[in-house]
Amino acid sequence: MRKIILILSLCSVLFLFGCVNNENISNNTNQNENNSSENEDNLASENAIVVYFSATGNTERVATIIADYIDSPIYKLEPVVPYTSEDLDYSDSNSRVSQERNDPNHLTELVDVDFEEFEEAEYVFLGAPVWWGELSWVINDFVLSNDFTNKTIIPFATASSSNFNVSSLRWLSEEATWLSGRRFRSSEINEETINSWVDSLNINFN
Repeated sequence: MRKIILILSLCSVLFLFGCVNNENISNNTNQNENNSSENEDNLASENAIVVYFSATGNTERVATIIADYIDSPIYKLEPVVPYTSEDLDYSDSNSRVSQERNDPNHLTELVDVDFEEFEEAEYVFLGAPVWWGELSWVINDFVLSNDFTNKTIIPFATASSSNFNVSSLRWLSEEATWLSGRRFRSSEINEETINSWVDSLNINFN
């Protein structure tokens, strides 16, 4: 009788151990699946970056939405001498932007033009406000300082009424492929409009 009780007790212990072990395996499997799912959701774009200059904050909002949507690195172009509100007074012929516009060699020196992910990027979203029908020349130092061979530049801009012509930008980097780009009014700076434009490019940002 004692042998039978001992055997039954041993079987019970083994049964309970097996249940606990299976539960641990199941939990670990579920955890691994959850981690795998989270990693897939957090995959960052490896072939695109967003670079922008923003004078009043509108272009920064567009740039941020783009970068969030494609999950890419984002860089802000900062002039060594920042622009003040007086500098940006387009109606004043003596303001900084007015004087720079009349200078055929205008080139705004930037704090940094060398960004870590630039070399590997195939696509560069390049944004700025529209100044007198062209993308702000603050971007020029960045473009002229980098090699855009085998890269595609996707310009975007912000302005209430003025559009920009990409043909005026090609001289900055003739080795790059320039897309036509898009100008956003302040009323169009929202995720639905901007993400829809990114989708219309039919580019796989992986």
